Amino acid sequence: MQFAEIPGLTNLKQRLLHSVKENRIPHAQLFVGPEGSAALPLVIAFAQYVACKNRTEEDSCGVCGSCIKFKKLIHPDLHFSIPVNWEKVTTELNTLPFLEKWRAEVLKNPYLGIDQWVDAIDIGNKQPFISNYEAHEIIKRLGFKAFESEYKFMVIWLPEKMRVEGANRILKTLEEPPEKTIIFLVCQHPDELLATILSRTQLMKVPAYTASEAAQVLHAQSGLPMDRCTMAAEVAEGNLAQARWMLENSEEADQQLELFRNWMLFCYGFQVGDLLKITDQFAKEGREWQKGFFAYALYMIRQTMLMNHQPQLNRLTTAERSFLQKFSRFFHPGNYSVISGYINEASAHIERNGHPKIVFLDTSLQISDVFRKEKYRATNPT
Repeated sequence: MQFAEIPGLTNLKQRLLHSVKENRIPHAQLFVGPEGSAALPLVIAFAQYVACKNRTEEDSCGVCGSCIKFKKLIHPDLHFSIPVNWEKVTTELNTLPFLEKWRAEVLKNPYLGIDQWVDAIDIGNKQPFISNYEAHEIIKRLGFKAFESEYKFMVIWLPEKMRVEGANRILKTLEEPPEKTIIFLVCQHPDELLATILSRTQLMKVPAYTASEAAQVLHAQSGLPMDRCTMAAEVAEGNLAQARWMLENSEEADQQLELFRNWMLFCYGFQVGDLLKITDQFAKEGREWQKGFFAYALYMIRQTMLMNHQPQLNRLTTAERSFLQKFSRFFHPGNYSVISGYINEASAHIERNGHPKIVFLDTSLQISDVFRKEKYRATNPT
């Protein structure tokens, strides 16, 4: 991957390029970016630039033997460590048996999220993690000499998924890696990392894409109409992993309007029996779908505010507009932020493997309580 293939992020790219020109490449770098950001593509593009035989001032050449191998993620000096799991418990759980699948998924979508990776390796409800044994393998692989490049590169994707013992095991390697070794940690939740890892790495903050930038990437990747890509990017708020899932699962995404419509009506009417039924429906879906639904719900609530104050900015299908024209009057600045906060919190719980039934029902009751109190104040003015 070349820097030119990654939209925007000019200042960050220049910072990386400058470190090479000044021959001051940090040996351990922590790239922190939200899901669906360009953190992983940036790391791969930077490693390709460092290894390139004919790099320019701004990018790798893209055509030398090294670049061709990087494009296929098969360069012998490019190593990956990723969270995985097996159906059977084993003490020797490591990355190597999953590398072929990993390469295929990243080549298909370098902005992939953890839920898409879980689906790809088909481990059901098991949580992927980086094992203590894998930490040993990381040290072992970095002990080898570089085969073709001047440097060896180790990319640890989602190091927050590493077990504590394994994280402690690699501390010395992070602090004093073998000569001509660059270690990249690509992280989404730095608050879950050990403080000792944070202190041994140089931080690179990768911002989320804007909806406009994300739409351009989606359009280039999929070839789908720009209006569809823009809608997906706006619903996902620039999260390319989520937006791409929406495009690839458009039929399921269409069903989310019906669920959102029923959810809001049941919350407003405090129809507990119906909320329990819809909770079961929500819980049956996969985690990527659940996160996508909450993203869609936030998008629809934002659209209600636009409909109330700046309707010319609405981006809605005919069916969505028909529902919101009736329901938008129940949303106003006083409850918009409260309800959005509940849904954002619910999405975070789902991302961190919260029990979907508990999360969804609790959020439903919180939203119902907002509407209930407003109806009470309206009928009992002080």
